[in-house]
Amino acid sequence: MKGLRDFQFFDAEGFFKEKDLRVLATEPWNEFKNGQVIKVLGTKFKCVIATDNSKYKNETIDLNAGEQIVVKIEKQPKPFKKFSQVTLVNPTATIYGSYQSELSVKADDIEIHQK
Repeated sequence: MKGLRDFQFFDAEGFFKEKDLRVLATEPWNEFKNGQVIKVLGTKFKCVIATDNSKYKNETIDLNAGEQIVVKIEKQPKPFKKFSQVTLVNPTATIYGSYQSELSVKADDIEIHQK
């Protein structure tokens, strides 16, 4: 069957609600054509889930603490201290991969909480 992914919904707000995200690094989010950068779309924030307090329906699921996530933002990079806590503003995500275990994440913005 084709087009099934068009009907798949992922609750990004709910997924990130009980997680402590920390920023590790940034890099440009580029659009490529024939191996060449043709346009800078924004910034990729490389993050890690520091803690995961989510309650999963399947109790045998190991928590996602320690998993890395790349968040794409259509804005220039912001200054941050490595491992600063972040909050995603209006995140959206799409599940992909052979085992449906990969997550592509975009957000309107990212708030960096520096202490």
